[in-house]
Amino acid sequence: MVAQKMLEGNVLWSYDHELTNEESSSWVKKIAGLFSFLKPIHNHEGNILLASNGLFITGDKQLELPLSHIEEVYMGFDDLFPASSVKNFGAFWQPIRIRSTVSRSESQTVYLVINHTGIFSDNQTWFNTLISLLR
Repeated sequence: MVAQKMLEGNVLWSYDHELTNEESSSWVKKIAGLFSFLKPIHNHEGNILLASNGLFITGDKQLELPLSHIEEVYMGFDDLFPASSVKNFGAFWQPIRIRSTVSRSESQTVYLVINHTGIFSDNQTWFNTLISLLR
């Protein structure tokens, strides 16, 4: 079966361990939301494609998340990606968090901000489409 392309765009993203390991991130997270010219917290940039069989990211780092490996999809803020880290404290968008299996005993978590314009993002559309594909 050939995979069907659903959505594509640009993405700012990080692994959860990258957000916890940054020594300077604690003060940045607290004040970054005050500056509209800053991009949201991220470690990688690239292009993202949602197909009927998975999520594919290309750019400074490659990442493939087959739909069958996705355990959890969440849209919202948490301790690693707080609302204070974005302009207007997240009034216009929230990050997508995806936890997926890598192997039987290992999982990975990524945070995504898709098609960020400085004020808005397309995260709600991507979240809704991804949830509908997983059902």
